[in-house]
Amino acid sequence: MRGYRLRAATEADIPALLAILDGASEWLGSQGTDQWAGSRWRAEELRPDLATGGLRVAEQLRPDLATGVSAAAEPALAEAGRSSPPLRAVPVATMTLGETASSLHLGHFAVDRRFAGLGVGAWLIREAADEAARRGKRSLRLDAWTTNTRLHDYYRRQGFRLVRISGGTSGALFERAVSPR
Repeated sequence: MRGYRLRAATEADIPALLAILDGASEWLGSQGTDQWAGSRWRAEELRPDLATGGLRVAEQLRPDLATGVSAAAEPALAEAGRSSPPLRAVPVATMTLGETASSLHLGHFAVDRRFAGLGVGAWLIREAADEAARRGKRSLRLDAWTTNTRLHDYYRRQGFRLVRISGGTSGALFERAVSPR
């Protein structure tokens, strides 16, 4: 997605990723769902995926406003043959990628509410599916909150199918086929 990048998270990213997850939790509560309700996210919940390299951060790349160059001026700089201003990366989403023999598992998936509706979530799902294909997996899987039917509908629109609903709050297993490369 133009103007965004996805990279492995570092320890320095944890506060921003916790803020994204907490913001998602608050928004979900305002929508009447109990998903992720009860307490704030803790760094300890993300560190296992950080240690394995599975924690990702999506960033929007913006011109660094500290340089005094506006985003609108950037194309004009390029046309004039001058270099673009330095870019500043703004964290906009998080996800984790775990692996099984036949699938890649998407978790801790949240987009900063300020970027909702801009296609960031769909882009991240495509990136995760591409990663699954590169690793030779047959599918991308995720567990969704059992009672959040709006979320189920979103995942179906992204090409997932419901595999099963089992006990527990996050027991709706969704799967999207990928073509291994």
